[in-house]
This record gives sequence, structure tokens and C-alpha cells, in this order.
Amino acid sequence: MGRHFATLLMAAVLGGCSMLTAEAPLFSPADQIGPPPLTEGVWIVVGEDCPASYARRRSGRFPEGCTPMEIRRLEDGAWQAGVRVDLIANLSPSARAEAEAQTASGPFRMLLVPAVENAASDAYAPLYVAELTPRAAGETIGYAVLAPIGTMPSTTALVVLSVGCTDILRQGPIDGVAERHGTRIDDSGIAHDELEGCVASTQAGVREAARRAVIENLDEMVERRLVYVRP
Repeated sequence: MGRHFATLLMAAVLGGCSMLTAEAPLFSPADQIGPPPLTEGVWIVVGEDCPASYARRRSGRFPEGCTPMEIRRLEDGAWQAGVRVDLIANLSPSARAEAEAQTASGPFRMLLVPAVENAASDAYAPLYVAELTPRAAGETIGYAVLAPIGTMPSTTALVVLSVGCTDILRQGPIDGVAERHGTRIDDSGIAHDELEGCVASTQAGVREAARRAVIENLDEMVERRLVYVRP
């Protein structure tokens, strides 16, 4: 689960196969209305391979399954987030090399905007879109979805780490989201049309995609959550 989490996280950033992406940022820090929804610091993913007891660890490193990441606010109001490979204990040389390769572009820029239309400008929203912009040039913008819970700014959030195109388009097309199709040749040599990805061009399209992603991934969101552990 540890490397699987890191893979999903970086896939969201790098615009992996059949995930919602954008060709340019669709949001700005000004779209982050309301108070900051997350507490700054080191977070881990709690789930099957990372017991909730690790959320009480105030020092030291974490098992691979916890995959610690650091979330900080930037001067312009945006956020910076990235996997902390140095805080993962007992990684084999090959696993460490893989994790470092996945995070080679360094911390990425993240904007947290309400996933609901006409959100109150002075209140928290029930659901947020995370627009993830890599630091390295030429890499694709991706999206995740966060639902902070508990006392705000939150120290716990349910999360969809990457917004899958198949999930969000299962209910039909979305205005402002264009499908990308390709051809797959099966073992018999027969060509099949295949959904290869989807590209957002409007804020409304991203918000609708985020809401659909939650509906499609509720079970996963309940089983796995991000938890703040220390400053």
C-alpha cells in the first residue's frame, strides 16, 4: 500500500493514464475562498497497511505503508505538498530508488478550492478539489479530491488521490471535460476504441468531475484517509 499510495499520488500529479488532467492551471489562489481547510505539517495515509496508532507518532520515521507527506502553505496562499521519502523507515535500496524516482520533481504546488458552486467566502466547504501542478516543466496538471472532517482546520481528510476518467464519465459526458480516445489491438488483432484520458478546460467541469469521483469511490475513501501527525 505504501508505494501504491505514492504511485497514485504522483500519478495524480503527472497525469497518469486515464486520469483527469488539464493543459494549464484552471484555478488561482483567489479561488481558495474561505479559511484554510488543512493543518500544515506532516501527514500520513492511514489504512490497511498503516494502523491509526501511527497518527500518534510525534517523532521518528514511519513504515512504508504510511507514506508520510508534508503539506505547507506558500506565501501566495497556495500549498506545497510532497512525499517525504526520508521519513519512511526500512526501505530496501530498490524501494527507495523507486520512491525517489516517483518524487524526483520535488514538492508540487497544490490549490485547494471548494468543489461546490457558490461556496460561502467566509466558511469551510464540505468538499475540496486539489489542483496539483508539478514543479518540473512539461509534466501534466492533475486533480485529487479531499473531504476534511472533524475540527477545522482539519487534521483528518478522506481523499480520492486521483480522479479517474472512467469513474467520472460513467454517468455520461461532462461539459468542460474532453475525452481522449485511442485504439487498442487485442491478442486476436482486433482493434478496439479505448478511453485513454480526459482533459478539463473549465472550473465547472473539474468540480462536477470531483463530485462524481466521490460517488464512485466512497468505499475507498472510508477505508483510507489522510491524518496529520506533527508540525
